[in-house]
Amino acid sequence: MLKKQDGILILVLLVIAAVFFCGYRLWNRESPEEVVVYVGEQEYARFSVKEDRELLIETENGTNRLILKDGEADVTEASCPDKICVHQSPISETGETIVCMPNRVIITIEKASQRMNVNKS
Repeated sequence: MLKKQDGILILVLLVIAAVFFCGYRLWNRESPEEVVVYVGEQEYARFSVKEDRELLIETENGTNRLILKDGEADVTEASCPDKICVHQSPISETGETIVCMPNRVIITIEKASQRMNVNKS
């Protein structure tokens, strides 16, 4: 049977662990630096996440409209039939990706020194 002091000790330890976990995640976040667009296996474009711009990505399979604004990348239009890329939320963190499989377009957020490997296996 737990005593009242044991319960309080367990609660305090859980709170301390939660504070350390949240603090670690906040201080170790990588700041995203670039939005990179790949078409097939080739890099198509690379921009700073701080830039606001609109890009029409034209491929032999179709087109996608990419909007970069306020540190987020969002596909707002696509010629593909399912439009999954359009319905996806905007991305803003390093490692997040938007993919349009029918048009073979990959949009990802990377650190400046990072290069994504998109070669087929």
